[in-house]
Amino acid sequence: MKLTLHVPGLVWPDAHDGAEVSRELTLPALTTLLGRGRVTPAAGAPSGLLGEVFGVSGAALARHAAQADGLDAGDGHWLIADPVHLRIDRDRALLADVGVMSLSQGDANALVASLNRHFAEDGLQFHAPRPGRWYVHMPAAPQARFTPLMDAVGEDINQHLPGGEQGLLWSRWLNEMQMLLFSHPVNEEREARGDLAVNSVWLWGSGEEPVVQRCSDLLLTDDATLQLLANVAGTPHDALPYRLEAALARAAGQGRVDTLRVTPDSAEAPAQFRDVWGWREAQGRLEENWFAPALAALRDGRLSALSIRTTGNAGFSCSVSRRDLWKFWRRPVSLSHLY
Repeated sequence: MKLTLHVPGLVWPDAHDGAEVSRELTLPALTTLLGRGRVTPAAGAPSGLLGEVFGVSGAALARHAAQADGLDAGDGHWLIADPVHLRIDRDRALLADVGVMSLSQGDANALVASLNRHFAEDGLQFHAPRPGRWYVHMPAAPQARFTPLMDAVGEDINQHLPGGEQGLLWSRWLNEMQMLLFSHPVNEEREARGDLAVNSVWLWGSGEEPVVQRCSDLLLTDDATLQLLANVAGTPHDALPYRLEAALARAAGQGRVDTLRVTPDSAEAPAQFRDVWGWREAQGRLEENWFAPALAALRDGRLSALSIRTTGNAGFSCSVSRRDLWKFWRRPVSLSHLY
């Protein structure tokens, strides 16, 4: 069986200081795999994983997602309008998704009701089928380009504002949404009890729904977008286990699995929010729970090949076969040497 580890956040997102941040990390299994394998630069946005696995860009998933959340999304046009928190950091605005917020359905309903009252004359209708996932329905296509949420979290949103023919209109509407939410009583109550305010939404997912290619691999992930696409495509999938041994056991229970795809995500949030110490600690957990067991499984023949993929400015792909492990003359390669 082959194993592909898609590891979001494995490399530090800012290439200018990545070597310093990752200096002196003790990751013997990973450095061995990088040294014995074939490493290819593969810089890119996180949404690129959707294309690799399912053949889609991530730009047009709103209708699929709305239908999966129980909305009647057959007519009109749809955008995902995820609730987010914006924080001003020096000269840029950084975005945090609902993963760092505690949001109740009651709060979501109240915020969405205010948005619907404000934008009724513009033909926009907001829906909150669950607290952390909102949508906006409109009669005509938005005629604008939007950045998938996964590519914007932790980044300067000024680099990801709506573009295209109607980009300026949607940017203006986005500003109106932010002003409305900023002063909303729900957010005043949230801040009074120490919760983050839902002070913006992130618009994405527009366009005609893509044709999702079926992936025959077994996919183990907690990523909601990958789970959505797996359901649409009929791809076998399950939740992300804590360690590789559990993933291999799950694959064995599925019968014959040619390739197992897993997305260990413990380093993703620390990387997105530039938490250096949290990121370095996550590297240790990845080493213990995934890289060291993967190296052992290659050595004893439970795996015939291993591929490690990650995105970002210093993103790379590393392919290692069992035969590669005999190439003792190849020296270990640390993460800091990839920048």
